[in-house]
Amino acid sequence: MNANILCTLLAQRIPPEQFQIHGEEVVFFDPEKNNKPIDSPNESPYDTPENRAIVEDVIKNYDALEAEYLAKQAKERAAVETKTKLVEIDLKSIQSIREWIAKQPDADQYTKELKTQAIFERAKI
Repeated sequence: MNANILCTLLAQRIPPEQFQIHGEEVVFFDPEKNNKPIDSPNESPYDTPENRAIVEDVIKNYDALEAEYLAKQAKERAAVETKTKLVEIDLKSIQSIREWIAKQPDADQYTKELKTQAIFERAKI
């Protein structure tokens, strides 16, 4: 069981300022002691039957929840990679589009100046 994933899964259901993971054990904080972990069980107001039920449910269903979490992470990474590739494609195509527009007989002076600036800046590298 990955403690970081366990903590993330629990934090989706219990406010993260109320607990801490020690190995595979969930320890609830004591707000009376500046949110230090409790000295003995059942002293924290956060150590409620509801929160314990959530912890038990997450641990019981950990494998399925972890798989879902990892799949979501992979999907988000793939989306970021795709967006990055699209930006790269767009950036590569801007030069040719700008040059094409600048060659048009009705191209405005601003676009022509941008083409000249781009040629000048490209020459520096």
